[in-house]
Amino acid sequence: MDKLVVVTGATGQQGGAVAARLLADGWRVRALTRDPASAKARALTDAGAEVVAGNLEDRASVEPCIQGAYGVFSVHPGPLTPGQDEFLAGKNVVDAALAHGVTHLVYSSGAGADRTAALGLQQEKWAVEQYLAGAGISATVLRPASFMENYLNPLFGLSRGGLTTAAGPEVRQTHIALDDIAAFAALAFERPEAYRGRTLELAGDEITPPEVAAAISAATGHTVEYSRLSLEVLRRHNERFARGYELLNSAELPRPDIPALRELHPDLMDFRTWLDRTGGAKLKEFLNSDR
Repeated sequence: MDKLVVVTGATGQQGGAVAARLLADGWRVRALTRDPASAKARALTDAGAEVVAGNLEDRASVEPCIQGAYGVFSVHPGPLTPGQDEFLAGKNVVDAALAHGVTHLVYSSGAGADRTAALGLQQEKWAVEQYLAGAGISATVLRPASFMENYLNPLFGLSRGGLTTAAGPEVRQTHIALDDIAAFAALAFERPEAYRGRTLELAGDEITPPEVAAAISAATGHTVEYSRLSLEVLRRHNERFARGYELLNSAELPRPDIPALRELHPDLMDFRTWLDRTGGAKLKEFLNSDR
């Protein structure tokens, strides 16, 4: 396959997973990053990607990166990377893709972006979705749930041998593996006519925090216990995260149709499958180092 796909955020979690999947499938990949000299960027070069420097908030920087591309995977930093204009970045990618005749664009948004925006969350992602819908370009919107890989980040509650989260014990939180986000992106580039104009709420599992703790315990041999963090404590540290967990606990987020997603992508992983394949070994190493 000799078609070129530009992957933004290529040294991040989603962009890195998409770049790896596309390279494995035989696509040419142009990986856009702010820092081509980083270790992750060098690893992409070693894997066969063309790595280029670009600043998504600068249209003049984006234009040459997208020239000649068949497809574009567009993803932008979330709340963990404040200070960036996510809407401007998304708009610049859409405009450059239109200017250069890109065949298909895949935009990674956020779970339930249309609903959460009304509550002051993910407003930038929803604004990009709306701009994309009116731009007249062939596109697919992916709305991934919480990444299974987030449990490798202490900021998301797994530290000191326990799982501490503001999610209630009865809340069935949706999760998706990064490799599965990449798989859906690859499907959209392979069959743009089937995915044009579609918005997919992505998840591979719905699982409660106590079930997460039990599954991690079984996979790693570490006893991981769930404890609930009060929203008041979380709010003192991060108001935006607190509002997100309030929404999660209210069960007002859309429920992805996981069986329908699995028909599109039969290898879609649930949480235990992800643990068996890759997650368990990584979490065991993480928990060993966290002692």
